[in-house]
Amino acid sequence: MGSSGSGRISDYPGSSGTGSGTATGGGSAGGSDRCAQAIAVALEDIEHCDFYRAGGTVPAPGQQLRIAHKKRIVAETDAGVTVGNLPTAYNYLAGCLKDGWTYTGTVTASNGSGAVATVSADFAPSSHP
Repeated sequence: MGSSGSGRISDYPGSSGTGSGTATGGGSAGGSDRCAQAIAVALEDIEHCDFYRAGGTVPAPGQQLRIAHKKRIVAETDAGVTVGNLPTAYNYLAGCLKDGWTYTGTVTASNGSGAVATVSADFAPSSHP
């Protein structure tokens, strides 16, 4: 039940790995601003996050979320309750958040009744410095 990111050391800030061609912050190897792009993501480690631990369930589709930088890049409710971690491939969002970008979105699908809880969400950038 761990993270299922790309498994590349280059997903982490400050790494010297070149496996994915990712850059920190808004820039990217291709020149487009990744901070300005919408994100559709399946969250990870849901059972270990506050929302599931408090109620033993997952948020329903339509629940409003935002992206925040805590120990990891996380999806949380407007009240600051962590729902799940974003895969490490999205670690570049730490730079985007630091630069003043904000991301809001909604749960698109969720299931808390199986062996592993699942939550998928779509996010869009809602502001830029």
